[in-house]
Amino acid sequence: MLPAAKIAIAFLTILPARLPAELPPDGLKRSAGFFPLVGWLIGGFLAGCAWICVRAGLLPMVNAVLLVILGAWLTRGLHLDGLADLLDGLGGGQTPERRLAIMKDSATGAFGVVGLVLLLGLKVACLSSLVANGGELFFFALFAAPVAARWAMATLACGTQYPREIGTGHAFVGKVGSRELALGALLLTPLIWWDWSAGLTVLGAAMLPAIWLRFRASKALGGVTGDVLGASCELGEACGWLAAVVSSSVLP
Repeated sequence: MLPAAKIAIAFLTILPARLPAELPPDGLKRSAGFFPLVGWLIGGFLAGCAWICVRAGLLPMVNAVLLVILGAWLTRGLHLDGLADLLDGLGGGQTPERRLAIMKDSATGAFGVVGLVLLLGLKVACLSSLVANGGELFFFALFAAPVAARWAMATLACGTQYPREIGTGHAFVGKVGSRELALGALLLTPLIWWDWSAGLTVLGAAMLPAIWLRFRASKALGGVTGDVLGASCELGEACGWLAAVVSSSVLP
């Protein structure tokens, strides 16, 4: 497997990926092009779990809760932590410097807790509805939302600036270029081939948080941090699944 793909898998999941002793200087930046590949892997695990749960006759709500737990475990809660930190910073600080300081604090405040509860509740509700409706759209959405949300995360790291001198997101933010985005877009094409209408719907919905955060974070924080990238991924997944639910209700 390409080194950049291994870096993406190791950085974004708990899946075992053997990395070289010394990472290439631009290895982390180049790995952003493989973020959608990570989404395909996560979607595969979710689809497998969903198939087992359906075969076992579990209730849709139980199935949905297990899927959300699996998704959080596969990503070791990395993006959920980013969302909580971002919400605490935006809710508790009055200046960019104060917001960044709050986000750096390891403790989770009220804004973060409430945000996580609401997000996880929305994910469970959406997946439960998709399970209940059944059909191909359910399994399509399990792949589409993680893939689209991770490509959206890569787009957010392109053309933005990092507000700190050092940090996890420093290797990505402002360094991802057209080459990485083109590779990520190529990895999106199976979604369009699978179901172009649903694929574009989920992709568009998953992009909305990244588009909003591009402007909100720049104004509130002075740039985009790793927490902002993680938050865009979690919110993008939820929006993607919500769009799939709406599509299943509107379309015959």
